Amino acid sequence: MLERQVHSLVYEYAGAWNRHDAEELAALYADDALYEDLLLPVALHGSPAIRGHVRQVFSDSSDAVLALGAEPLASGDRACFEWLMVGERDGQTREVRGVSVMLIEDGRIVRQTDYPHPTAPDTEGRVATTARAAPAPVEDNVAWGE
Repeated sequence: MLERQVHSLVYEYAGAWNRHDAEELAALYADDALYEDLLLPVALHGSPAIRGHVRQVFSDSSDAVLALGAEPLASGDRACFEWLMVGERDGQTREVRGVSVMLIEDGRIVRQTDYPHPTAPDTEGRVATTARAAPAPVEDNVAWGE
């Protein structure tokens, strides 16, 4: 897969995430994809399970936004990108930084592993509240840290 196509897929992913479009997001995954979040820990198999998880995330934090760090790295069928997720949950602003690594085949994600920054998780594995105010709304695919 061309680097340009991998970049495009990552930006499509961030855009769907910021629109809270679980259907669009799930369509980016292969039917038998594997998604792992190593902080929670969550391992989901198949786009229906991924769709359900994403719906729950959006329900828990309806104002959550995802901003990409520097331009995604791509090599062959792999992509790696930094991200920052900010959203309110239980009346408190939460911020999580992390890195995602994707394996892409035929233009769809077949494996994604998220490596959230593991500092200060609460007793349920969620990242603790930050002292920062919620950021201004983020447009689709707006990058931070550039």
